[in-house]
Amino acid sequence: MRRALPILLGLTIFGAACGGSSGGERGTVSTSPTTVDADLLSQFDYDAAAPLDVQEVKSEVKDGAVVHDITYAGHEGRIDAFLITPQGDGPYPAVEFMPGAPGAKYTFYTEAIELAKAGVISLLPNPPYARPPIEDVVVFEPSDTDGIVQEVKEMRRGIDLLVSRSDVDPGRLGYVGFSWGASLGGVLSAVERRVHSFVLMSLVPRLSSDMRQLAEDQGIEGDLAAYEEAMQPIDAINYLPHAAPSAVFLQAGKLDTRPSPENTQEAFAATSEPKKLEMYDTEHELNAQAKADARAWLLDRLGASG
Repeated sequence: MRRALPILLGLTIFGAACGGSSGGERGTVSTSPTTVDADLLSQFDYDAAAPLDVQEVKSEVKDGAVVHDITYAGHEGRIDAFLITPQGDGPYPAVEFMPGAPGAKYTFYTEAIELAKAGVISLLPNPPYARPPIEDVVVFEPSDTDGIVQEVKEMRRGIDLLVSRSDVDPGRLGYVGFSWGASLGGVLSAVERRVHSFVLMSLVPRLSSDMRQLAEDQGIEGDLAAYEEAMQPIDAINYLPHAAPSAVFLQAGKLDTRPSPENTQEAFAATSEPKKLEMYDTEHELNAQAKADARAWLLDRLGASG
């Protein structure tokens, strides 16, 4: 059974309710160099030349989109995913989606179907914790970093898959992540240079301190100071200053507590230009306005038909 993560849980990124948005507050412009420290980057090295060995389990047409249920080779076993494409030859822009924990490949299914109608391919991989053997997302031990590093490597492997396809335009790639997927997307923004547009929803800038606080709240025993220190190399705040020249769109709820509005402002201030921030009158899950804003920004960035 997976451990519940109150700050990260989110199987549906947008509620049906509409909410107001506050647009475009600007933080301090980052003057940091665009290259991440080599020790941080080296965590996410993998063999990109290894065969993908893509296998299609089945495919079906759904609301005008083609849904391919596929598996492909990762660096630690096979990855299962939905690949959702328009009906045509392309080349199309493409987006990789990652859910909040403990979400799965179904989380962004509806959004991907709608993007296919606009001429965008979507890849929806199952995260490592959503594949057998089902394990806890975190166990509040330094080894938690191993799972996070693995997931970022698998996100990069997903980009390998997209750029290998003749129907994908490799110059128009995006990423959408919610909660846990957003925090890891903050890492990806500086690690994966083939992706130029990032929508990061309800991002926690410092998983290290946030996970330590969650452990304390749950009465977890152990050396939590050492745990926090071990987690710091995967904090999004280390990577967001180095996303340039990629663009980052941060979205968050004004009523959220993890991340708090102050956490979000810290993340935004640290993020390199070009960047955008929208805050919504909602909690962690965001709302329909956030969905519309993310879609419009992404389609514009990717040069899709809309």
